Amino acid sequence: MKVSVFIPAYNEEKIIEENILTVFRKLRSLGKDFEIFIVDDTSSDKTGKIGNALAKKHREINYLRYENGPSRRENLAASFHKAKGSIIIYMDLDLATSLAHLEQLINEIEFNKNDVAIGSRYLGTKAKREVSRRIISVCYNTFMRTYFGSQVKDHQCGFKAFKKDVLLQLVKESGYDKKFVRGWFWDTEILLRAQKHHFRIKEFPVKWRYGDSSSFILKREFRMMNYVLRLKKRL
Repeated sequence: MKVSVFIPAYNEEKIIEENILTVFRKLRSLGKDFEIFIVDDTSSDKTGKIGNALAKKHREINYLRYENGPSRRENLAASFHKAKGSIIIYMDLDLATSLAHLEQLINEIEFNKNDVAIGSRYLGTKAKREVSRRIISVCYNTFMRTYFGSQVKDHQCGFKAFKKDVLLQLVKESGYDKKFVRGWFWDTEILLRAQKHHFRIKEFPVKWRYGDSSSFILKREFRMMNYVLRLKKRL
């Protein structure tokens, strides 16, 4: 079963080569048939140059660039239709989630017959992160469970896998937010829609560390609140 791994990148010249090759070597060690997509969300540094070079050197690596970003998730989602694998994974380039969990992420779809598999920072070992970020995250996830009735503990961990047909269906339903107001809520919306369809979701604990390249800015993300509140009526 082929695995398609999508990794968004925005001004990541300092870590892109090392971390993409780390993922590349991990997938190869698992003996999987795989492909990696670097999704460049309009970087202005050397991310594109490095990404292109990696794609030319390794046939399993592909480089995609968008000129209308940064979108923070919209362009990533628009890239999924290029997947040739029957399992689609997306993860953050900073590799905040330990790749020791990558095999389980794949196996939950391939062998355990789940439709969705997601890493969770709130099951088992507590993630090491700034106190302010942890408070924001706890409040966010509590709100999503209360307001939408979500059963997911951690909506935002950037370490997820889906059956290809399931994810493409969810992406189509979610649409493309041309104004980029939705922001990081995209992850949550996908999981909310998956629950609406009663897709099988497996959430499992992962080791996670705070990524230095995180682009989350609280003030900016407040723009999504009207979108969030209105979504409940549309689901």
